[in-house]
Amino acid sequence: MKMAELPIHPKDTCFLSIAPDYSGIATQILSHSLSMEKEIFNIESVNVPYPDEDKREYLTEFTQNFMKWQRRWDKFVLVQSGVVWGDNLMDLCNVMTRASGAEIYAVALCESQHSRFKCNLVSLHYDSDQFDLHFWWEQPNIHYPCNLL
Repeated sequence: MKMAELPIHPKDTCFLSIAPDYSGIATQILSHSLSMEKEIFNIESVNVPYPDEDKREYLTEFTQNFMKWQRRWDKFVLVQSGVVWGDNLMDLCNVMTRASGAEIYAVALCESQHSRFKCNLVSLHYDSDQFDLHFWWEQPNIHYPCNLL
């Protein structure tokens, strides 16, 4: 399956940029490149916790935002640059499916073959037991040990 084959349209679909500090560029490129009838897809940002943060605050904020978004859109495409464990996407999809009957699709640039969440479309699968995922634009930060970057 290709991204252009998903049954989506800008009139009823919103792209959710998961961890926009990593996924913002990919989401924007997809929104523009898949535009239809001179209309681009709307984008909303979804912040998710780093591994050393508590997820409850993030899920509360997402739940409140999603309640508003579902009144405007029927379909959502979650866009994430890297899916290592898949926990954040599982949590978000659980909120979405409990709250609505929205169609949900997920795409990733990279996804670990060990991820508990499986995206509909992935450009690269990798083995997180053998390789750490990091992108060329990343700099060491307080959430990840420097030896990973």
